[in-house]
Amino acid sequence: MGLAAADVEGALAEAVVPGTLVAGHQAHSVTGVVPRFVATPTTVTGVSRVLAVAASHRLAVVPTGAGARLGWGAPPRRLDLLLSLARLDHVLAHEPADLTLSVECGMTLEALHAILTPHGQFVPLDPARPSVSTIGGLIATGAAGPYRARYGTMRDLLLGLTVVRGDGTVVKGGGRVVKNVTGYDIPKLHVGALGTLGVVVEAHLRLHARPAEERSWLFGFASPETALEAALAVRDTPVVLSRCQLLGAGSLRALGETSPPAAALAMTVGSVPEAVRAQGARLAAICGGLGSRAIEVPEADAWWRGVSDLTWPEEPATSLAVRIGTRPTDIVKALRALEAVWPAGESLRVTADVASGVLHATAASVEGRRAGDIVAGVREALATLGATCVVEHAPPDARPGLDVWGDAGRVIDPMRRLKHELDPMEILNPGRYVGGI
Repeated sequence: MGLAAADVEGALAEAVVPGTLVAGHQAHSVTGVVPRFVATPTTVTGVSRVLAVAASHRLAVVPTGAGARLGWGAPPRRLDLLLSLARLDHVLAHEPADLTLSVECGMTLEALHAILTPHGQFVPLDPARPSVSTIGGLIATGAAGPYRARYGTMRDLLLGLTVVRGDGTVVKGGGRVVKNVTGYDIPKLHVGALGTLGVVVEAHLRLHARPAEERSWLFGFASPETALEAALAVRDTPVVLSRCQLLGAGSLRALGETSPPAAALAMTVGSVPEAVRAQGARLAAICGGLGSRAIEVPEADAWWRGVSDLTWPEEPATSLAVRIGTRPTDIVKALRALEAVWPAGESLRVTADVASGVLHATAASVEGRRAGDIVAGVREALATLGATCVVEHAPPDARPGLDVWGDAGRVIDPMRRLKHELDPMEILNPGRYVGGI
């Protein structure tokens, strides 16, 4: 080890105390790139000190929580330091009467819900793998789940946050802060930015009370088109759905249906018991008019966790998982375009959020050399819909040369200007975001 390298290691080791600094190895790799060091601070001050050292030595930093979605995004152009927030995992303040909570961003969603459940409250996000989904990771990736139909996404729940910029400066925005800095809506700016603009260390969240009663039903249909027709008919009524997912036959089979219909609608209503019964009857009447009947879902919480996990890449070496965004009225067109391009014989699992037009699709047996061709074909097929296609996971040997984000269009220039303004030395996640940002 040369003198310069020893100086860097010594400075990082001093900065991270009382946290830890270890040498990086293959278990810490980010899409195949292994960091030189892994720092695990225990305080916001520690994060700030570590990033200040990284900036002074021009080290490239990738922040992480539990690592569940660390594979999202492009491979980093360079990687010197993996910055783990796993030990920033405490609730800072909880105001049950105000339905607000402040939490460090290394806490997992599952652990947070265990704290909130006795109060009859929750953060209405239900992404895949909540036990390894940290609050910071959900902010950075913008990951959500079926509850977005009623409660929205992290953008709708985030009141304020504390961020450490690439040079170690601590910035607060929203929440109890009088105003945001530099003219930006700081909280929303960081949702889905993949940690390229700053390291989110604390979040101030809006909570919701759990409904007095919640029931879920599954309606099978002869085609996805009929299922969408039913969903759009429900949308035009006063029924308030907490979840509304269109599931393909492959997804239903994975959930245990031995002879699944061509498609199904899974819907949840949560309210007082009388309203749930009335709205459930309205759903049954609408779907019954299109040839379906209501099947109530037993143990619905566990079943919906299975729905969220359906498109998670179980076999990382051979799985391809994509996220498609389109108009809600076009989700079946997007599904058909996907089916037309996807290789025959490869089991395709698809879930579609009818409220938002977000589809998730995955297959577990895709050869790496074919993944790029599949993604290119999907994007070409979706072009007439104006839809987007983001690759959330691809086989490792497909990563070189694969554009996981797709064409950002005209927005890429302001995005680059924003990145330059907030992280001018390109310390944070260099090359991992849209357009190589």
